[in-house]
Amino acid sequence: MALAAISLPRADAEGLRRALSDTLAGLVAEVAGIVGDPGVSEEDIVRALGRGLVAAAGATRLPDLATRARISLEPGQADAALPADLLHGPVCAFLLPAGGRVRLAPDLAALRRLAPGGSLGRPRFAAVAGGRLHVRPVPREGVGIEIDYYRLPQPLIGAGDKPEGLPPHLAGPLLVAFACRELFERLEEGAEGNKVQTQAYGRRCEALLAELVARHGPQQTEPVDVPTGRDPYGFGEDWP
Repeated sequence: MALAAISLPRADAEGLRRALSDTLAGLVAEVAGIVGDPGVSEEDIVRALGRGLVAAAGATRLPDLATRARISLEPGQADAALPADLLHGPVCAFLLPAGGRVRLAPDLAALRRLAPGGSLGRPRFAAVAGGRLHVRPVPREGVGIEIDYYRLPQPLIGAGDKPEGLPPHLAGPLLVAFACRELFERLEEGAEGNKVQTQAYGRRCEALLAELVARHGPQQTEPVDVPTGRDPYGFGEDWP
């Protein structure tokens, strides 16, 4: 995919000495100018920037990527596909239409301990495995479960696209550092001695990623529900 609006400069590998554009076209031009190798195509750079965006979103829970979806289950259906764009979560789940809370177990083994696999009734527990939401008890009637989760950012495709979810002051430097590290790693492969550019941009990328995580907190391990003595199953006071 060519980004026709871009004129790629061929600067030295010092780079990142000025404020960066946060559009895909600007980021591609910046990376191309730093790398300065005609063997690195625009498509290579776009792919590296896209991987950087997903890696950054995967390291923490970005507030702008929080969303909600409804999962429907038919009578006797014990599991259903999770949203295709799910990155983190679910972080909480509720049975519709009553709104009762569904407790999220950490894995299928914990789910089986909480409720036998053959029991029928209102789903009160759930666990994620294999890209699907597994519930117990198995619903006797058709139900909907609403989940809150964090989705994948929109891919960078068009020249004017901007990295979704990342703070503006970190988006450009972080993605450029990530892409440069990946590209220099390929270019310096087999070179004798230290891979100077790979290491330099690797350190820069890790520092910016640490700043992002410090800003939004580390990725949590599901589930986030913490049962209490008065509410051992974590249903909440509104459970019917």
